[in-house]
Formats: sequence, C-alpha cells, structure tokens
Amino acid sequence: MKADVVIAGVGMTDVRIHEGSTWLERAVAAIKEAIEDAGIDKNDIEALVCTPIGYTVDQEKFIAQRIAEYLAITCRTMAEVDCGGASSLIAVRLLMNEIACGRVGAGVVFASHFDLTPEKLAASPQEIMHLIRMANGMYGSYDSRLGILSPMPYYAMCIQRYMHECGVKPEDIARLPVLLRENASKNPRAHYRERITIDDVLSSRILCPPIHLLESCPVSHGAGAVVLAKASSSEVRGVWIAGYGEAHDDSHFMPSTADMSTFPAVRKSAREAYSQAGVTPQDIDVAEVYGAFAGVELMCYEELGFFGRGEAPTAVAEGKTSIDGDVAINTSGGRLSLGHAPYATPLFEIYEITKQLRGDAGERQVKDARLGLVHAEHGMINGSAVMILGRA
Repeated sequence: MKADVVIAGVGMTDVRIHEGSTWLERAVAAIKEAIEDAGIDKNDIEALVCTPIGYTVDQEKFIAQRIAEYLAITCRTMAEVDCGGASSLIAVRLLMNEIACGRVGAGVVFASHFDLTPEKLAASPQEIMHLIRMANGMYGSYDSRLGILSPMPYYAMCIQRYMHECGVKPEDIARLPVLLRENASKNPRAHYRERITIDDVLSSRILCPPIHLLESCPVSHGAGAVVLAKASSSEVRGVWIAGYGEAHDDSHFMPSTADMSTFPAVRKSAREAYSQAGVTPQDIDVAEVYGAFAGVELMCYEELGFFGRGEAPTAVAEGKTSIDGDVAINTSGGRLSLGHAPYATPLFEIYEITKQLRGDAGERQVKDARLGLVHAEHGMINGSAVMILGRA
C-alpha cells in the first residue's frame, strides 16, 4: 500500500506497574529510544501524533505539545487520536498518509499509558469518583447505568457463546496463556515472565465465567514510540508498511444486534490489509494479535484467517502458533504476559514485529521472518485495524 513509508525506528519502556515516574518521563524515554534506533536527528522530526494517557486517570491536554516543548521539536503536523485500544495504530495510519502525500518526511507516533490499579480504585473510591464516572462513560446508555468499569462481562459472554458453538473446552483455552508465558519468559520487557501450567490457569480465580485470572490481561503501564519516514530517507534496516486495513461496526461499544461470537470488523480489516499487501494469511510469518482475554484471542486468530472457525485451540495445542510454528503469534508474550497498556499496546506490537523482521528478537526470534502482521481493536471488538509489515 505505502511502499514509500517505512518503520524507521521503534522504542518502548518495560511493561509493568510504574511507580515513581510520570507519563511524560516514560513517553520521552520511548521517543528518544525510537529516534536513536532510527538513526536520524531530532530536528528531522516534523510530526508528533499521540493518544490520551489512560482511562482511569485525570486527563492532561495538549500532550503532543508538551512533548514538543520538552524535546524542542518544531512540527508541521500534530494530532491526538482516540479510538479506544486501536488508537495508536490508527495514529500510525494518520502519520503514514501524511508522509505518503509529501507533507512531512519523518514523524513520531507515541503513547504513554497509565491507569489506576484495581487495588487503588478500591482503596478510596470516594476520592476518585470523578474518574470512575469518566471511565463508566465508555459504555452505552443502558449498561453504563449499572456502573460498569470493566469490559470483561462483554468478553465473557462472547467466549461462552464461542465455546458452546464450537465445542471448545476450558483446557483448550487454558493452553494459550501457557504458550504466551513461555514466549514472555524470553522477553526482558514483559510484565510477567514466570512460566505457568494449564493447571495453574484452571486453578486461578474465576473473574467472570468462563474467564480465569490467568486468562485475563493485567493492568499495565508503559510507553511506546514509532518513527515513520520516507523510504528514501531511511536506512536499509527500515521495515516497509506493505498494507493497512480498518473497519468499524455500526455499534458504540459492543455489537448490540449482531452475533457476539464473531468479529466482522477484524475479518474486514484483515481482508483489506492482505489485499493491499498482495498476500494471504498463509504468507504471514509472525503476528502480534490484540487479545485482552485468552478466549477472544483465539477467536481473533480465526477472524484474521490463520485458522478456520473453531480450529484455533487445536492449532495452539499442535504448536502451530509457537515461535517455530506455521505462524508465530504473540512472540512478545501477548497482552496476557507482555502486559496490556491499551493506548500503547499497538506500538508494543509494532516494536515486536519490527524486531522480528530485522532479526533482532533474540531468544524469541522467528527464523527467516519476512512478513509480519499487527492487529488492534477497540470496544468489544466492534472495530479493528490491521497492518502488514515487510522486511526491507
């Protein structure tokens, strides 16, 4: 699609609960790493595109402007993009188009995500009621009245339906967190790196049936940054943007009238990205999939075209998604083990795929990786974006 635009540099912080540093400090650390990785001068940056900083935090305004002031960067383009968990990937698309049409030569997309932990939310709710009301505003006019603070009940319902329709058993889903934790054990930036077993997963606390604690992403903090540039101005190490697709349902947060056990937006966005890149799902060597819960992640594997309906659990059991499998998925550890800082997560995914395509992924390197996929979603997967990246 945009053969003249490359991922020139990537940067990120460790993914964990960050205490003692601000969103600004984490954003600056990720941006400086990405610019250094790109091998360009700070003064070559002509655009800063960002996202908000979290859901259960007091919102700061003019985030890109704060970074521009802090780093003394003069820009031709600035923007803040908010479309839920897909925000930073959509921000990459915005900057990609700015570069492709010739407005800017290079720019940075960054996100620095911070949310209060469940423990802090529960400790003094009366002091943070304004944050609770703000977070509750994500949901629709009917369910927001119930005071919902987590999307988990929605995901639980769709996983229940998927298990019923496809004959998927709890142990079939529990295998995925085990594999992701194995991948994360090789990633020094992952939130959780200690290996686990299927028994560990199934004996962990039920959060919302059928979701166990170890089948749910943690609350994580972290920042990511990506430098995009014209191919002509970048080094050979740059990773090409080969295709992009995006699709959104006619719904606010979840499909209110459609089937909850399928995700048409994922299927449509993937089809568009494959078509623009001139490839098929079978051509993908490594993928980072936005799976906040294990059961839903398996469903997304199928919607992305890697496996047929109901086949993903068996594919995981047979090793087809492992680092040396047919398509290596979430080699970073995924949202369940790398960690999940929603606004920054798509940039973490781009970081991983870029490292893989360069051959810089260390212990978790996929052999001869030439084509990678990045997937992000928002709401209860009522919107999706997919990007195909290729080795230069």
